[in-house]
Amino acid sequence: MIRISLLLLCFLALSPTTATLMAAQDVESTVPGQQPGTTDHKEKTEMARVLISQGKLDEAELLLRQTLKLTPDPVEIYYELGRIHVKRGDSVGAIAAFKEGIKIHEQGRRRSP
Repeated sequence: MIRISLLLLCFLALSPTTATLMAAQDVESTVPGQQPGTTDHKEKTEMARVLISQGKLDEAELLLRQTLKLTPDPVEIYYELGRIHVKRGDSVGAIAAFKEGIKIHEQGRRRSP
């Protein structure tokens, strides 16, 4: 799994936008122990962080929004979406994303013993 992550990081650093999204799709089918077409939501979140650090905010946002459908705990994803809005200078969008993450986190805490 580490080899895949390192390969993906190298690929992301050297390739254009279209290839970046293709790499994310390709990794989905190569992760051992998972059904084809699914990548662990944590890996996708990490890929989005790499895209954010590269300034590829649109691609990162797209990946995070797709990941929202896969994760049982989307708090981290809303945090990353908030970071994207901050980088864009969209304070209203950032606050909305952060609030949504906090709301979901609080709901989870109330359900836990």
